[in-house]
Amino acid sequence: MTKLDNVTVILVEPKSPGNAGFAARVISNFGVNRLRIVGEDPRHESQAQIFSVHAHDLLESAGIFPDLSSAIQDMHAAWAATARSGRNHSVTRALVPLEKLPNPLTMEGNVAIVFGREDIGLTNEEILLCDLAFTIPVAPSYPSMNLSHAVAVVLYHLYSAYAPEERKEPTEAKPATRKEREIVYKFFDEIVDRLTIKDFRKPIAKQVFRNLLGRSYMTGREVMTLTGVVRKVMEQIDENPEKEE
Repeated sequence: MTKLDNVTVILVEPKSPGNAGFAARVISNFGVNRLRIVGEDPRHESQAQIFSVHAHDLLESAGIFPDLSSAIQDMHAAWAATARSGRNHSVTRALVPLEKLPNPLTMEGNVAIVFGREDIGLTNEEILLCDLAFTIPVAPSYPSMNLSHAVAVVLYHLYSAYAPEERKEPTEAKPATRKEREIVYKFFDEIVDRLTIKDFRKPIAKQVFRNLLGRSYMTGREVMTLTGVVRKVMEQIDENPEKEE
């Protein structure tokens, strides 16, 4: 049976145990065998067990985490589902359409698909923890979806687009890890802090850089090269500081 075997679904604070059970059932329908839940543990609630039906084992094996940061710590990539697109100038919500998500099976590491709360979804801070945010195409008059329905739509797309095909072997070039990306972010942030631009623009510039790397799926070697270049730029700035007028 073909599976999305490097995909982990993460549910952030589902509002009811029954919704967690329904989601577990849907997750099993599409060949995903890893589930994580942020917040209270619903696994032993009767509604969760009843609604999970034959996905009871998946529900029982779900990992429970106190926050999203810890839930994605060991993931190579994290993709956040959100219905809130913001305005065109909002760099923190540059969304990728669902149909443009890449094939997770071609990535060597684990990929987390993150779903938010049924009422308010994911917070902006939680979205920023992820490498990219994507949206499901729905009628603008009613963009909010039931949790298990949203999970079903996303996994159906990934399964029908990629899983039935013969699995593509990852290339020899390994994808950049979260730790490797964090190093280049750190150096870039230091460069931005040294630039003579208005203070309110600095966090925007930093976030744009994160957005670009999050959507580019760079290899470890590429990130290592970029880190070296960014570090050299920072060193030259330190060697040749601007003279104060």
